[in-house]
Amino acid sequence: MIFQPYKVVPGTDIVHSITDVYELCDEAEGMTHTVKLQADNGGVYLESTGKQHDSEYKGITEYMSIANKDLAIVVARRILELYQVN
Repeated sequence: MIFQPYKVVPGTDIVHSITDVYELCDEAEGMTHTVKLQADNGGVYLESTGKQHDSEYKGITEYMSIANKDLAIVVARRILELYQVN
């Protein structure tokens, strides 16, 4: 997990973080999964890509955003509950 300092954008009250990138190489499936996460006071933006190792193609990328910080927190807590992580 990467922890980056937050930065206040001049002239605004919006706090932005640096994009965190997570990658999992699954040799058994021959896939590399990459997730980019951007979270700030405006919500959460996710970009997820899966790429097969033996393919010349870039892979499929999916994009998602939750445009409200409080809603993003509720969803994150529910995900942790579902996977039984404290």
